[in-house]
Amino acid sequence: MVNFFENWVEFFFFVLLVIGFMLSILAPSAFLSYIMIFACGGMAGRLMYERKKKLQFPYYLIIVGFLIGYIIGAYYGNKVVILTLFLLGGILSYYLHDKGVIRDVRY
Repeated sequence: MVNFFENWVEFFFFVLLVIGFMLSILAPSAFLSYIMIFACGGMAGRLMYERKKKLQFPYYLIIVGFLIGYIIGAYYGNKVVILTLFLLGGILSYYLHDKGVIRDVRY
């Protein structure tokens, strides 16, 4: 029997890998794929901002799982551009949250 509490990172890595793959398959053009991955990077940046003083490595691993799935399934668009836009979206979102330009409704 597998203990979920010991293997939750691997489980969510795989789930988000599949979700990333499915999202990239559904993108009918490179432009839409680029917009989607930039927005996903923004969500990842928000997650990293929210977890900045807590345990982070499992979340990095889960995000990398999503990114790997998205890049594997990306039929349209350049894979380097996809990776770059994801990183830019994440960095921009983290910076905007840190400066208070974007606020969470909980704060």
